[in-house]
Amino acid sequence: MKRITFIIFILFIPIFVFSQGADSLKSTKISGRVKDQKGKPVNGANVVIQGTIDGATTDESGLFEFETEKYGKKNLLITSIEFSDKIFEIEIVPGKNLNLDIVLSPEVKTEEIIVTASTFTSGINSQVTLTPLEITRIPGADADLFRAIATFPGSTQVDEGSKISVRGGDPSEVLTILDQASLYNPFIFGDASNTSTYSTVDPWGLKGISFSSGGFSAKYGNVLSAILDLQSYDIPRTNSMFFILGLVNAGLAGVFTNKQNNFGGTFTIGGAYVKPLLDLNGINIDYEPMPVVKSFGGTVSYKPTKTSLFKYYLNYVDDKLGIRSQSPVYDGYFKSKEQQLFNNLIYSMTPTNVSLLRLSLSFSSDFSNVKYGVLDNTSKTFYSKFRSDFSIPLTNTIDFASGAEYEYNELRNNGIVPIFSYNIRPDAPSFTLSLKNSAGRFGIYSEAKFKILNNLNAITGVRGDYYTISKEFAFDPRFSVVYRISDNSFLRGAIGIYHQNPGLQSFSYSGSNDLKPERAIHYILGYEFNSENDIIFRVESYYKDYKNLISTSLYNYSLNSDGYGSAKGVDVFFKLRTKSGFNGWISYAYTDSKRKQFGSLGLTSADFDITHNLAIVATYDFGNNYVAGATYRISTGKPYTPVAGSYYDSLQTVFVPVYGDRNSDRFPAFQRVDLNFQHFFSMFKRFVVVFASLTNLLNQENLYAYTYNFDYSQKIKVRSTNPRTFYMGFGVQL
Repeated sequence: MKRITFIIFILFIPIFVFSQGADSLKSTKISGRVKDQKGKPVNGANVVIQGTIDGATTDESGLFEFETEKYGKKNLLITSIEFSDKIFEIEIVPGKNLNLDIVLSPEVKTEEIIVTASTFTSGINSQVTLTPLEITRIPGADADLFRAIATFPGSTQVDEGSKISVRGGDPSEVLTILDQASLYNPFIFGDASNTSTYSTVDPWGLKGISFSSGGFSAKYGNVLSAILDLQSYDIPRTNSMFFILGLVNAGLAGVFTNKQNNFGGTFTIGGAYVKPLLDLNGINIDYEPMPVVKSFGGTVSYKPTKTSLFKYYLNYVDDKLGIRSQSPVYDGYFKSKEQQLFNNLIYSMTPTNVSLLRLSLSFSSDFSNVKYGVLDNTSKTFYSKFRSDFSIPLTNTIDFASGAEYEYNELRNNGIVPIFSYNIRPDAPSFTLSLKNSAGRFGIYSEAKFKILNNLNAITGVRGDYYTISKEFAFDPRFSVVYRISDNSFLRGAIGIYHQNPGLQSFSYSGSNDLKPERAIHYILGYEFNSENDIIFRVESYYKDYKNLISTSLYNYSLNSDGYGSAKGVDVFFKLRTKSGFNGWISYAYTDSKRKQFGSLGLTSADFDITHNLAIVATYDFGNNYVAGATYRISTGKPYTPVAGSYYDSLQTVFVPVYGDRNSDRFPAFQRVDLNFQHFFSMFKRFVVVFASLTNLLNQENLYAYTYNFDYSQKIKVRSTNPRTFYMGFGVQL
């Protein structure tokens, strides 16, 4: 199923505001060229008269042209990705055309929207960038931030969905942070069988995106593998609305602000329904009910002073579906439904001209229900967090940061579950489940960035976390360094200790609270060449040493902390962007991830040990507002534990599977080719975008899982619900 973010193409929209001026007697043509400080034309810049809906978008030569009936002194607003917004006053005389030559300055680094294959915040940042424009243009990514990240080396999609595994780790080892608040489940359809997950995060509401696949800062705690750190926009500069309609979804999004630009916000509302897409493509997937999504959210921001800001962020998502699923003992509908609510209040201020203090308080809830055969389980999760961060430069060569946080989690599980996992029939032996557990965590960190030499920078930090449920304390020192070989070449290295507490579900099933925080030590060494993000080459090697992983006893299957393992590999990334309109990259990752856990006698392949993973992404801007692209991905099949045989249980009248060695077999290789197309233009003085995509062009039979016949003598393929699919839609500025 396709889900296109409700505000996918808002990047292309000229930043319009509602007209506040009087109509004039005669129209005036405003034209010109937008270029950067080196004289290069800026393509896709939005030029608009502030306070009107009159504007245009620059072409590949940086040229723009539009007509207006406004007159008098007006402000002209120019916005473009990777450049600072520019506003200057013009005087419009009716009938007297204006021709302008506009120069944009590079955007301030703190406002950059950046995604990196691995981040080392050590003063000099030469990072692999992924802009919102690229996110919308990556075929197969569905304008989804997480799916876009999966085209970077080291990141692998889980079941073709938005969840990602990083460098052989479990998806639960990747933490998403939004404005200092943790998002532990930023996905819809997360519990559904054979259904791809989709992100609940709108990338167009973000001013900062930083992804680190290892060696990350001491300010991040309770996570083993990777960090996705997001910052939302504060106060929009204009008023605007945008409507989008596709085969699956419809949505309305908007931004607003007052004249003083000290109060404003954003909003989104929308829904998704998959049946039109299935009918058009002749896809015969037995759903009952059909997948449905409803969502709304937004931000409200207020600046009481020039150096302080209050911001409230809200997001609500409701999804449900039922998909026919066949098991050896039961053929019926796997039904799931979920409601998620996220709230975050943040306050930021500058105590001095060079320092920054940020405080945040967040609360989220997640209610989900799963039904299949005898299984009928309801899960309720509550999460709250308070966090403070303070940063200040101590000298010209030392920056200091420190912070503290407290988070509280609560889990409630109620329902009916089968006694034996192999017997899921409605009349199967079962028991009533009623669990409630809670945990808290105190965290504190300090770190300093040092400019040791002109070409040598380092960051050293330490954090401590105390887990109230297990009464365990974790101490995590971390260090990273970058050496500038030349203007465009860098050597990077990092080492650090990372801890993550097991989920509350694990504590509930363990029967005790003596599980230890899982631990990983990261060792990273890499080289990067970056020529103004037009040519990027990066190669990075890593080794992760795991300890205290969740495991099971060989005798009574109770959970313990006896697991261990390692992950090692190499990530390679090459990106090319040309003046002719081409933009693309090749990423390759080699991973060897082994773990001893869940009853295995020794080290076996980890659940997400994807040995080889290759992604090739290419987009081309043909000019005249036509863009097309293609993505090719191929990867080693995911490991799984096969059934070696079975025996008959006469009391339950079912066959009981006998499993082989853990993860001793693999699915076939995963392959997919995706295409997309976009065209944007003006109609009735309104911005319009038309888009289409074709996913899984070659109709590859990528597998979701294997199931078996009644006595496990025959293996049956369960194909993923992502066959060749055509999708189309349009958006219009209102």
